[in-house]
Amino acid sequence: MRRIAVLLSAVLLLAACDATTAPQQNAQSEMRTISSAPPRPAPLDAPPTLQDEAPPPKPKAMPWETPTPIVFTPDDEKLRASLPFTPAIAMDPIDGSKISIRAATPTFEFKGKIYYFSSDDHKRTFMSKPEEYAKGVFTKL
Repeated sequence: MRRIAVLLSAVLLLAACDATTAPQQNAQSEMRTISSAPPRPAPLDAPPTLQDEAPPPKPKAMPWETPTPIVFTPDDEKLRASLPFTPAIAMDPIDGSKISIRAATPTFEFKGKIYYFSSDDHKRTFMSKPEEYAKGVFTKL
């Protein structure tokens, strides 16, 4: 009786092993390598296309705001014409603010370079320590 039970368990074990090895053999036969895969590119999906139009651009100014145009005097135009590259704006070396260059704009020449200021106070501050401010470090950031 004991021999029959051992024989029966061996048969069941063998049958279970055959069932698990069969899918592994099929999986190995389906594996593709560079040399066994066909040399054609994989199909790609088409990129999505836009169906709607873009929204209209936002207005630069609000409807109730009226932009004030900058009007230059003849002295301003004469000064701009005398500059080598005719800049429209400059940067204050004290606080980094943008300055529209005009005839009345305070200036100071240091080491062959002209510096523009938004006020006479900034010009006096620059003149007290020109080496420090000429590096481009702003004090009021």
